[in-house]
Amino acid sequence: MVSQKEKTEEFEKIAQRFLEPKDREGLLSSLAGDKTDWFRWVSQLKGVLKNIDKMDAAKFSGLILLLEQKPASQFHQDNLKKFLIGKTEFYRNYDFSLDEKLSQEKRKRGDLWISKVLRLFISRSFLGMLILVLILGFILWFYLDRESCLEFVDRVVGPFLKALK
Repeated sequence: MVSQKEKTEEFEKIAQRFLEPKDREGLLSSLAGDKTDWFRWVSQLKGVLKNIDKMDAAKFSGLILLLEQKPASQFHQDNLKKFLIGKTEFYRNYDFSLDEKLSQEKRKRGDLWISKVLRLFISRSFLGMLILVLILGFILWFYLDRESCLEFVDRVVGPFLKALK
């Protein structure tokens, strides 16, 4: 499997074709002519960018679309150059080991779901809901079977009430 560092080096090598003035003229003349070299270069760069970052690939596609509509526009050429220079500098200095560490941390946090469930049972809001459910249960039990409910209250709750008096 190709590492992220190798992908960024490949991106830098392919992007350099547009950043060099002579190669850029060749690509732009291909865009005006048969478009073979242009589409080959664009597809190579899109493929590499999709493997690195899909958002950057989408931005690149937008810049390419604008340049294909107006190939003679210096503004669109400068925007594409600025994008390519910025991304080559960014990926040249980017530490991909941080992404691996972040994914490891996310996996560790995923293992803690048991403690999150236990915290829910201990929390005050859960205890409040539990008391509410018990009260509603007693009301329902009293409505359905008064005799057994009153007998339970006399045997279990009665001594507690007498102790409080």
